[in-house]
Amino acid sequence: MHEMHLVKDVFADLLKLGAEQKAVRITRIYLRLGTFTEINEEVLRFFFQEHGKDTILAGAELVIEPSETRELRLVSFDCE
Repeated sequence: MHEMHLVKDVFADLLKLGAEQKAVRITRIYLRLGTFTEINEEVLRFFFQEHGKDTILAGAELVIEPSETRELRLVSFDCE
């Protein structure tokens, strides 16, 4: 999947933003996923589940809003 770099970028952004907010953990992540991307929602969820282990993203719920464009966008996140 050639758009995997987008997933990795969003993941890295969340880690950075969470650290800036001094978050102990991120509990919920709101993403917008375009129907014209080649990103499979199940692959996206699996990536976050596996790569989030032992980070502030561990166990975070992904809320994915469909979009009619070609995008993967971090909308917002909830943290503690």
